[in-house]
Amino acid sequence: MSDYYDMFLAVDLPPELSEPVLSEVRWLLGQGDMPAEPRATDWESWGGPWQAFAGGSASHAFAGADVSALTRAVDRPEPDGGEPWALTVRSCVHEDDFGVTMDVVGWLLRHATTEGWVGFIRDSGLGTVRHLLRHADGFDLVDVRPAGPPPAAPPAPR
Repeated sequence: MSDYYDMFLAVDLPPELSEPVLSEVRWLLGQGDMPAEPRATDWESWGGPWQAFAGGSASHAFAGADVSALTRAVDRPEPDGGEPWALTVRSCVHEDDFGVTMDVVGWLLRHATTEGWVGFIRDSGLGTVRHLLRHADGFDLVDVRPAGPPPAAPPAPR
């Protein structure tokens, strides 16, 4: 039995995103034609390009559906009045595709403007969850640990 990863990503992309990048994002989401030269990753090392986040069907291994959306954030304009692109992806990723998927996520995050928490990845085999955090130098996957009850206070001295 294979492991799967439940991946959720929510970021803003700049209003002035270049047309080649915007076209590739749309293609990755299943909303457009494949660019002549997809640049999100070295697709050849992964057997050729595919629409990694096309969505639109029930998740293979998790409750709910794989979905993707790209829309203008008209209610959240930037100070200069520009409307960022709002991108949300929920995708079930097979363990064999995890590396290429994270390459594509890294490419998307290089274009994003959102800082801090941008999503999570849940492992079906281990049941673990990792937060996806974006920062100026890239992104990190951070383990989620159970909080549990707070530690007991030491007894007061007599």
